[in-house]
Amino acid sequence: MGQTEQAQQWRHLADRLFEQYDRRFGENLGKGYGSYSVLWPCSLYPLHQGKAHDQFEGIGTRDLSMWRYFAPATAHQGLLAGNRQAGYGTVDLHLAHPQMRHWYAFDEGGRSGSGGWHHLRTTWPHSKTKPDQNRAVAMPHGWAIAEVWLLMRDCIVYERDDRLVLLSGVSPDWFTSPQGMSVRSLPTYFGELNLQWKRTPQGAVLRLGDRARPAGGFDLRLPSNLAARVLIAGKAVSRDSTGGYLLPHGPVTAEIEFHEPL
Repeated sequence: MGQTEQAQQWRHLADRLFEQYDRRFGENLGKGYGSYSVLWPCSLYPLHQGKAHDQFEGIGTRDLSMWRYFAPATAHQGLLAGNRQAGYGTVDLHLAHPQMRHWYAFDEGGRSGSGGWHHLRTTWPHSKTKPDQNRAVAMPHGWAIAEVWLLMRDCIVYERDDRLVLLSGVSPDWFTSPQGMSVRSLPTYFGELNLQWKRTPQGAVLRLGDRARPAGGFDLRLPSNLAARVLIAGKAVSRDSTGGYLLPHGPVTAEIEFHEPL
């Protein structure tokens, strides 16, 4: 069997499995664990249109739930569907939590299974005959912490097909702050991202380095309340169907003009 034929068979299998999934869950993709997996990390549906986008774009800031990993996972669906607040609002709440402000780590948020901790030097309660008496809470909890950091990363940049989507989950206030924004050596599928956003009297200047080179370019997402025009070498950049400004891969310098002083 040749590689082309084998690839076609895998594609056919994938299409058939997706059809079965869509038939069973498509009308309510957020049901059960769907809220934690459909767009991110599974990328089962297109991000910018269609039923997953329509069902998840209304997800905004997610408050801490009992199980700490579920809220940022749900917010991730909203972020990838285009809801900016799902990103920065959820991250802000989680970073303001006392555990992250003092311990810099989350526990699981509810009673945890004791696993094999009793084999180590620990005070973790363990009962082989009465597992319901294991009432300790795991801390630090890797899954809970990872969900927050991965959401934070995608607020800054995430991959969509052959593009890198920039700043889609960043707070609108950051775009007009005199402090600006700076990202250094952030790993992506297309190389390390180096980004600098610097305020100017007319608006801002965005500089992108040449280490991240997505074939489809950069998709810059600006807040909806920021009336702006994006230019490269004096030429205006048009918005695409998703509302982003498509920039070539770096190095590139883009000027952002705010229509009204902010």
